[in-house]
Amino acid sequence: MATGVISGAYAPEMHRIDIRRLVEEGGGSFIQGRITEIRTANREFVLENGYSVPYDVASVCLGSKVSRTGVAENGAGAIRIKPVVNTVEIRRRLMALGRDRAPRVLVVGGGAAGCEVAANALALLGRLGLEGELTVVQGSESLLPNAPKRAQKELLGFLQQRGVNVLTNTVVTDLGDGVAWTTQGKIPCDMQVLAVGVSPPEVFRDSRLPTDESGALLLDRYLRSIGVGSLFGGGDCISFCGRCLPKLGVFAVRQGPVIFRNLQAALAGTPLSEYRPQRNYLYVLNLGDGTGLAVYGRFSWRGRLSWRIKHSIDERFVREYRR
Repeated sequence: MATGVISGAYAPEMHRIDIRRLVEEGGGSFIQGRITEIRTANREFVLENGYSVPYDVASVCLGSKVSRTGVAENGAGAIRIKPVVNTVEIRRRLMALGRDRAPRVLVVGGGAAGCEVAANALALLGRLGLEGELTVVQGSESLLPNAPKRAQKELLGFLQQRGVNVLTNTVVTDLGDGVAWTTQGKIPCDMQVLAVGVSPPEVFRDSRLPTDESGALLLDRYLRSIGVGSLFGGGDCISFCGRCLPKLGVFAVRQGPVIFRNLQAALAGTPLSEYRPQRNYLYVLNLGDGTGLAVYGRFSWRGRLSWRIKHSIDERFVREYRR
């Protein structure tokens, strides 16, 4: 729901879950802090303030961040799409820019997140009565590179019909104040959004845990860390049996119950449950205008029904954890 905050479809608090309340109402202790090291020999997490949290069994679901690239490191004035709370800041900056003149917005990355940001930024500009200039730069030959051809074509047409300048096979080499340098030339821009792919946090490598080339925690078919029987994980930060699953919430949501059962089984010494990723899965992009682009396997369709399906699924999920 986070990208819908940009267009104004959702208020900022609508896509958030109060984790502290959930933990404490369930009888647990909530500790806010960033993990800097996982000491599996001592079974403890070390936080950046030096505090340590002991465990008997643990689950790490640390999410992801914008990948470390030359652009991500040099773009000091750019705003990253991760963490998702940054969508509130994207909206704030767009509205602030619109007070003076139509803003020039650059979105670096043409995957699902980048395309949703572009579509919802476009919707916000429309509600503000501004034309604006919006450019999406994608390094590969198409938007949504992992989607079926029909979905790629549908999304490209949607954005171009609304005046978005889509540059494929183009790489942003550097970002400056009010300008971006690309392999196709220089692009003036008032606001830069980085959606150039995501990567796991460095804590797994820093803790000398088994990881894949990207730094994702290597897990077996039980979502258990390779060689560390007390540590489990899920979501964007893991590599399942040596392969990274799509960075989509539908996978993390289905991993949750498996992790829950296996944490209990590890404590009790009973057999673990196996996780089987779904072959086909539905995901829907919010296009900001009351329509969505739904993708399921080789099939895709765009329209208001797609948006209503997405809204119903997302809103019901978040509401369940607000009770």
